[in-house]
Amino acid sequence: MTTDSEKQRLTASQAVDRRSLMRLGAAAAGAVALASCAKENPERETREGGGKGGPYDVAVIGAGYAGITAARDLAAKGWRVVVLEARPRIGGRTFTSEFLGRKVELGGSSVHWVQPHVFAEMQRYGFGFDEVPLYNLDASYIMTSDGTVHDVAPAAFDSLYSDAFNKFCANSRSLFPQPYKPFANPDVLKIDDTSAAAHIGTLGLDPLQRAALNSELVLYAGAPTSAFSYASFVKLFALASWDPFTFTDSEKHWHIANGGTAALAKAILDDSKADVRLGTVVKEVEQNDRGVILRTADGHTVEARAAIFTLPTKVYPDINFKPGLSAAKRAFIDNGEMCDGATMYMRVKKNLGNTFTFCDDPNPLNAIQTEEFNDEVGTILKATIGRQSLIDMNDQDAITAELRKIHPGVEVTDIAPYNWVKDPFSKQGWPSYKVGWFKKYKDMAKPENRLFFAGAATADGWHAYIDGAVESGIRACREVTEKLAREDTKNG
Repeated sequence: MTTDSEKQRLTASQAVDRRSLMRLGAAAAGAVALASCAKENPERETREGGGKGGPYDVAVIGAGYAGITAARDLAAKGWRVVVLEARPRIGGRTFTSEFLGRKVELGGSSVHWVQPHVFAEMQRYGFGFDEVPLYNLDASYIMTSDGTVHDVAPAAFDSLYSDAFNKFCANSRSLFPQPYKPFANPDVLKIDDTSAAAHIGTLGLDPLQRAALNSELVLYAGAPTSAFSYASFVKLFALASWDPFTFTDSEKHWHIANGGTAALAKAILDDSKADVRLGTVVKEVEQNDRGVILRTADGHTVEARAAIFTLPTKVYPDINFKPGLSAAKRAFIDNGEMCDGATMYMRVKKNLGNTFTFCDDPNPLNAIQTEEFNDEVGTILKATIGRQSLIDMNDQDAITAELRKIHPGVEVTDIAPYNWVKDPFSKQGWPSYKVGWFKKYKDMAKPENRLFFAGAATADGWHAYIDGAVESGIRACREVTEKLAREDTKNG
């Protein structure tokens, strides 16, 4: 058990309070974490009335990276913009918090220079890269699906995983010759009905290769790989220049320096002239020939000529659309995504060194990597969980038991979980397409009269990353601008 002398409390204004999470239970985890981070991105001044009186030109629903990018770009073009965000903070499914006096990322975190949209934003506002230990490992482990742990020398670990990964993505260049045009090769439409698990079964892998590869893919799927679109993952690999080292480097090695994802999000929004209303939950949307009326949970009404929705896919059923969304869009909302993923940090008293572990499904802590290690702090570990429903993330004893399978006898002194599935304004982890639904993601992106749609799941490129969210915000800004400009020209 953790003693008072060992424990450093998470600050109430900036971090997840583990005891509160455990007391209220997993169902309340999202709400507690939301309340705890209200001061992390201080609320901007709210201005009423669309700046010049009358309705706004554009209402943006959601202040994640898609929403804030769209809002900034629209405002820069002279449109009157309001951002309506349900949480008391901006950033969406990114979440920079604090754990034992250090910044941690409890949501989307990894960035890279091969991700052009987010890299451009980092350059625009002067953000560099923080390096996370990933290479030069002291030890590496693979847990097979039956719970057996294999201590694999780092060089052998790298070799066996790389061979399996390369076999899985072997056809990536021919399938995705233009990764930002995913269906340039129509064969992609056919193979989207192939699951990742089925494709793994054709590769002739040995048990450790299979376990390592499947562990990685469960993370991207947020589900068993039998339900995961093989093609959607290979597209992400193609975006990294069809290169395995570059892909691995892009997914786990680099974070945003000087304040993390929260600081970059704040810089983008601070560069905007948009009005921002935090803690505003949109419950009903009504559109007509003249504009859009949005009604909020606290009884307010916002009017605009157009609206951009940047919500996680599973949140859309919480809004009453009048008229309803298209049948294709409703089908994608109901069936297209499935991510059960979550993230957590742990402190271990012992200095374990720089380690990395893959745990194959159904073992819950699918990837565990060292974030910091020395004799004073011990070890800070980050665990990415593909299926949060397999373990109670707030149960420190359960987490310790899982970790001791890999590192016998370790003492876990602190944990900081964030369960995105229990977050009422997320209801899912990162974007992840089911078998057969990757080819239909563009249905979610299609405008419907005065309603426009963004969010990482609608991106052509890095759909599981911040980069995809930024890309989608740029596209939505262009679509709205074209519509409003046409109307102004016609009425002018």
